[in-house]
Amino acid sequence: MDFDYIKIFVTIILVVSGWIIGHYFNSKRTRDQKRREISVEHLINSYRILTNEISHRKETPERTEKLENILSDIQLFGSSDQVRLAQDLADQVAAGGEFQLDPLINSLRNDLRDELRLPKIHGNIKWLRFNDEK
Repeated sequence: MDFDYIKIFVTIILVVSGWIIGHYFNSKRTRDQKRREISVEHLINSYRILTNEISHRKETPERTEKLENILSDIQLFGSSDQVRLAQDLADQVAAGGEFQLDPLINSLRNDLRDELRLPKIHGNIKWLRFNDEK
């Protein structure tokens, strides 16, 4: 009779332990997934603004503010390589010299494609800009 109680007790311990362990890993997976979603969302937004609104466009106060915000977002959500590229870009802009967006854009594109499990693309972005002056 005592052996039956031990079997029931061990079964209960195993079930409760399994539930706790399962809950822990499920919560961890959910947190990691949400973190990735937020990061990818911000980096996609940064990529779009860099490629469509900043690159090869006239400098305006609105575009300058967007570039400042994007560099902040990249330094928050980007990889260590992207953070370094964003800091280099900030230094170049602050120095008043010419700056290249391609290295940062390519790094964002490569990491985002990797995160989204898309095949790698080599080379720079091909730009198409229409002259909106009349």
